[in-house]
Amino acid sequence: MTSQTPTKPPSGGSSRFARWTRTVYGWRISFRFWLAVLLALIVLVVAYFVGADQYTPLTTDGYVQAYVVQIAPQVGGQVTRVHVAEGDRVQQGDLLFEIDPRPFQYQVDLLRAKHVEAQYEIKQLEAQLSAARAEKRQIIAETEYARAVYGQEEAIYQQQSTTERKYLDALQKFKASEAALERSASEVKNIEQKLAAHIGDEHATVAQARATLNDAQLNLSYCQVYAPCDGVVTNLQLVVGAYAHTGQAVMTLIDTSTALVVANFRERSLENLRPGQTALISFQAMPGRLWPAKVRNIGSGVAQGQGLPDGMLPMVANETFWIPPSQRFQVRLELEDPEEVPMRVGMTACVSVYTEETVVLGPLTRLWHHIVSWLYYL
Repeated sequence: MTSQTPTKPPSGGSSRFARWTRTVYGWRISFRFWLAVLLALIVLVVAYFVGADQYTPLTTDGYVQAYVVQIAPQVGGQVTRVHVAEGDRVQQGDLLFEIDPRPFQYQVDLLRAKHVEAQYEIKQLEAQLSAARAEKRQIIAETEYARAVYGQEEAIYQQQSTTERKYLDALQKFKASEAALERSASEVKNIEQKLAAHIGDEHATVAQARATLNDAQLNLSYCQVYAPCDGVVTNLQLVVGAYAHTGQAVMTLIDTSTALVVANFRERSLENLRPGQTALISFQAMPGRLWPAKVRNIGSGVAQGQGLPDGMLPMVANETFWIPPSQRFQVRLELEDPEEVPMRVGMTACVSVYTEETVVLGPLTRLWHHIVSWLYYL
């Protein structure tokens, strides 16, 4: 029986097998490596968003808000002049439009005359009071004389040294003097009471006439309507010749001096927010740029938490999510240099607030904010 030596595979096949084995082994190592890298990146991203949500929160739910003033006349009348046009920028105190002042000027002239007349009437009352007091003094003297004559006639009459006619005549004159004195005293008191009706140092009649005159002068001044603040004129509904009604708005003024950016942050992001903290704002109208700002105030509530006393039982909505969505609250911010930003009411914005200047979160949030602002080009 002959022995057979085992045959060796050709050298070429062994080399290919070895390369294939190393490739498979290397692929397994590479897959594990990149899987670990991917998991680490996911952990880092989650950790960043968890930390950034508290210390450097960012929201794309922002917009520009400003006070809007409805311009309405305080008196009604025909419009004679309009000094502004749609889109004009005005400053506080600028004349916007005018109403025909003639009816109000007539009223002022009439009441001015009544005010003078009231002053004259008071002077007449003072003169009447002086005359009434003088007359009262005269009547007092006459009454004293009549009393003395009556006393003498009464004594003589009791001694039967005079006639009854003289006695009764003296008695009648004395009683008439007393009645005249009583009427004179009543007249003096009546005039004094009229003159005593004072408001401060001024008589009530004169004060009433002056107040009516001041009201007419105020209405006359309302014929010229001025801008209550710096702003931009919009929704102008006014032409010369139109009739402007009292209290009915004829134009709108957007207050440019109080333009704010309102950012709606999730409630989790409010824990470390404080007024005065630094922030960055980007606008879709101006992509690729970040503007420094400060937190002005943080909203204290939303309509969802407001109870209405309507006499009904509260309506509780059923949640459709296992974890309900986070409520959002308003945070108002003001730009450090608002003159550089041509803001319009309603402009959308992205806002990031920096509660703590950390080594990692701050630069990363700025970078992410820059990326968002560059995406506004799309």
